[in-house]
Amino acid sequence: MDTTVKYGTLVRWIGERNYGFIREDMSGSDVFAHSSCFVAKIAPPKNTRVKFHLAPNPKNVGGIMAADIEVLAPVSSVVQS
Repeated sequence: MDTTVKYGTLVRWIGERNYGFIREDMSGSDVFAHSSCFVAKIAPPKNTRVKFHLAPNPKNVGGIMAADIEVLAPVSSVVQS
């Protein structure tokens, strides 16, 4: 697992499948996220700011996914400077 802390925004969520995608700030890439990888074990609403690490995706050989996902704040409550 990559221990570098990444930051991003939950941009898509498919509730009935328990997964979605986080848009990583630095690269602009979308990273797969499963509800089991959220520290709270419950996915937050779309547009929520999160921090996470990258880890191998066990269901996609060679793929990566977000792990240890922690909620920071909904986008609407983040102060823009």
